[in-house]
Amino acid sequence: MPELPEVETVVRELNKKLKGRLVKVVVVNSPKMVGVGPATLSPKRQIEVEKVKRFIGTIKGKEFVSVTRRAKLLIFNLSGSWSMLVHLKMTGQFIFEDAKLQERTQGFYRLLNKPHAPLVKMPSKHTHVVFKFTDGSVLYFNDVRKFGYMKLVHDKEMGQVRELQEFGPEPLNKNFTELCFFTAVKKHNRRQIKEILMDNKVVAGIGNIYSDEILFHARVRPNRKAVGIKNYELSNIYKYIKPVLLKGIQAKGSSVGDFVRTDGSVGQMGKYHFVYGKRGRKCKKCGTIIESIKVGGRTGSYCPSCQK
Repeated sequence: MPELPEVETVVRELNKKLKGRLVKVVVVNSPKMVGVGPATLSPKRQIEVEKVKRFIGTIKGKEFVSVTRRAKLLIFNLSGSWSMLVHLKMTGQFIFEDAKLQERTQGFYRLLNKPHAPLVKMPSKHTHVVFKFTDGSVLYFNDVRKFGYMKLVHDKEMGQVRELQEFGPEPLNKNFTELCFFTAVKKHNRRQIKEILMDNKVVAGIGNIYSDEILFHARVRPNRKAVGIKNYELSNIYKYIKPVLLKGIQAKGSSVGDFVRTDGSVGQMGKYHFVYGKRGRKCKKCGTIIESIKVGGRTGSYCPSCQK
C-alpha cells in the first residue's frame, strides 16, 4: 500500500504536471469507484448511475489548481470551489502523459512493479478513470484490486468528510513535537509500538514499511508494548520518524508492490531498507538474520541483535 512518502511523491509530481490544466473529457470505466459528496464510500459500493453522471458533469470544464495531501489521502483542488479526494488504497496508481511523452512512449508503462512484468499500454483493463485535458494531456487512474476511490466534495462540505476528521497529526509538520508524540503514545500504552505507529488516528500516514524502518533505527522491537518502552527509547523513535520519511520522499517512494511514480517509473527507497521485506537476510549493520513477527495483523521485520 502506498504510504506517506509514496503519496507525497505523487502529490509533488502531479502538482507540477496538472496545475492550470483544464478538463475536457472524463471517462469512468468503474462506476463504483467514484462518488459525489462528503459521505464515506463503503468497500461494498453500489453503482449509482446518477452519481456517476454528476461526477463527470461536475468535473468537466474544471481547472486543476493544486494537489495536496492529508495522511494518505490526495486532495485535488479544482476551480469552482470543488475538491476531488482520492485514496489509492493498496494498488492505486496515477499515470500522466502529456502530448510529447505520449508520442515518445506510445503510452506504454510497467503497470505492475515486478522484475519481469510486461509493459502495458494505457489505458489498460485496470484503468478505471481517465481525465483528458484540453491540451491533449491525459491522466489515468489504475487500480488492480479496485479498493481505491475518488469523490468530489464541495469546499463548503469539506468539514463533513469523516476521513479528514479522524487523521492524527502530520509527522512532517512543525507542530508534531516530541511532546505531541509522547502524549499520543501514552494514550495507547497497552498496544504494541508498531501498531501505534501504523494507526492513522495516532500519527498520520507512517504505515507498515516506514514503521519497520523507524523502529530499526531507534533500536526498538516492533512487538513491544508502549507501556514498557522507556522515555529515552520513545525519544529515539520520535527522532527517526522525520528523517526516515524524508529519505523515502527523496528516493521517490518504495516500489515494493504496485507503487509506481506518475511517469510509470519506480521509486528507489527499497535500496535503503534495512529490515522491511528482509526476513531471512543478514542485517546490514551486524550480520544477524532478520526475523519477522505479526503485529496488528501486519508483518513486522526486525533485527534481533540491533533491536531490543
